Amino acid sequence: MSTETTSPETALSATHVDAIDLSKPQLLGLFGGGDGPRALLRSPDGTIVTASVADVTPLGEVIAITDTYVLLRDEDATIRRLTLPA
Repeated sequence: MSTETTSPETALSATHVDAIDLSKPQLLGLFGGGDGPRALLRSPDGTIVTASVADVTPLGEVIAITDTYVLLRDEDATIRRLTLPA
């Protein structure tokens, strides 16, 4: 753990107000490994989960994970595409 103080300039450049819309589902990250691709997802209530294809999450079933997006199917069979924030 670092014990150094962050300079105001660094804190300002590292902090982005409203960088993502927290009231909507968000894809926070994509990563892979021996078990295949995984996605880091955030639901509007703040729940954060790591999911693989076929996992059922609070946002729905993960039906695809690519290098740039995740496809989720909800209870009504609606398919939603989440992309990484810009």
